[in-house]
Amino acid sequence: MLMQRTQYKYLTFISMLYMTIKLITVVLIYKIITIGSFSASASTLIMPLWFVMGDVIAEVYGYKVARHMIWMAIICQFIFAFACAGMIAFDTPFGWTHQEAYDQVLGKLPRVALASFLAIVSGAFINAYAISKWKILLRGRYFWLRSLGASAVGELVFTVVAYLTEFLGVVPLSHLLHLMIISYAIKLILNPILVVPSLITAFALKRIEGVDAYDIGINFNPFKMSLDDESALSKELTSGVNKSIYGEV
Repeated sequence: MLMQRTQYKYLTFISMLYMTIKLITVVLIYKIITIGSFSASASTLIMPLWFVMGDVIAEVYGYKVARHMIWMAIICQFIFAFACAGMIAFDTPFGWTHQEAYDQVLGKLPRVALASFLAIVSGAFINAYAISKWKILLRGRYFWLRSLGASAVGELVFTVVAYLTEFLGVVPLSHLLHLMIISYAIKLILNPILVVPSLITAFALKRIEGVDAYDIGINFNPFKMSLDDESALSKELTSGVNKSIYGEV
């Protein structure tokens, strides 16, 4: 018997914000910035926020919702990338001088979307899985620590896969390794800064939405996108923030 869908107050807004942040990283991936004496992709400063949002979603709403959100982000970025690439490929009127700028900024979006897809499948799902599994092992405690650990592992895998597929052949290999190392270092620095607002956000959402999901007995297969595969135990645990196998929280 399928579970009756719960209507959450803020999940739609969180979903839109989640997609927006992901698309920002797609557009800014080839914008190289300097931070002191170091160089990095501009999307490096945005990506930790996307991972932290994924942590909050998995923590509050559960792995199934996080998994569904990740796949929606993948689909949306493909639509965005190929729509942009298709439109800029149209012929332009005589005298219009901005075609080269559009080609430079948006022309490589299909490659970015494909690379991001591979990186997300490798890194984002590891992140969501770690948050959910460690929550069960630690009985729902230490979200800040679980978020830092899951993001560190997920972002490492994401960074390696994304940079190899997005920048290989675009920049020299020595520069690519430099960008990769600096990018991951910046993410590790930003994660502790973002963990405090993420902890506050997760706590507030649990209270407002009345949910604190424990992913016990569900299918963690990242390629299963259904929201209706949860077991009876999982239904019980997501029924309210004050009802769980671990007592009141």
